[in-house]
Amino acid sequence: MACCRTEDPGDGGYATAAALTVSLAIAILAAALVMRGVAVLKLARADYRRSQAEYALSGAHVLAVARLLNSSAPGRLAWSIGGLDPQGVALLAEPEAPKLALAAAEDLDDKTLAALGAVDPGQARLRLAELEAASATPDEVMAVDRGGAWRACAASAISPWGRSQVVSLGAVREPDQEPGGARAGQVWRVRASTDDGWTDERIVRLIGRAQNPSAIIWRRFGRGAGKGVTCDRTIEARASGAANPGGTRATP
Repeated sequence: MACCRTEDPGDGGYATAAALTVSLAIAILAAALVMRGVAVLKLARADYRRSQAEYALSGAHVLAVARLLNSSAPGRLAWSIGGLDPQGVALLAEPEAPKLALAAAEDLDDKTLAALGAVDPGQARLRLAELEAASATPDEVMAVDRGGAWRACAASAISPWGRSQVVSLGAVREPDQEPGGARAGQVWRVRASTDDGWTDERIVRLIGRAQNPSAIIWRRFGRGAGKGVTCDRTIEARASGAANPGGTRATP
């Protein structure tokens, strides 16, 4: 019995060049859409983590101000708070008045500037002299030298609100629970940070009113390379090394 014959397509059963081109274009488009979706997901997660950290650190600042107004421990204070962030929040609080006055910072010698972490003490001294105490901010003080230790620690020793004529950086301690600090009106630097590097640093004036416990003078929020250091040990080690170039540690 005769059967209908079909025409030979001429391609031997293989896809034509046009079909391959269309298939490749579809595959590239699909891959691009997947990559774009992954990028959008990463951005969404990053935005969520940023918002999560910002809310947690803002809450930590509220608790920190309340702790300062209800304690009497002097000097630099450091403690941690749990429950606000999955990774915890570390707090550092420093009174600004005991720090070196900005007007006196231009008289620091090279050894002291190096102990504070300056890579180029001479240039740091010149830039400090150019800052106006009435309008300078902590980030401008930190920007006078490129050294990592200086950027991390200079604001703990030098301040536009400082009144001291000498550098004095005491060790940190935990705040106590004893009232009577009488801190209303004082200016403090308070830094809250997470283990993954999110930091909310503020200069605040303590007011002490129930509805307005503090007023923010300056604020910086961002992310760095891990939890911030308290700097007293860093500066102490540098100062000891500068005073004892042979390697013998100075007697406290």
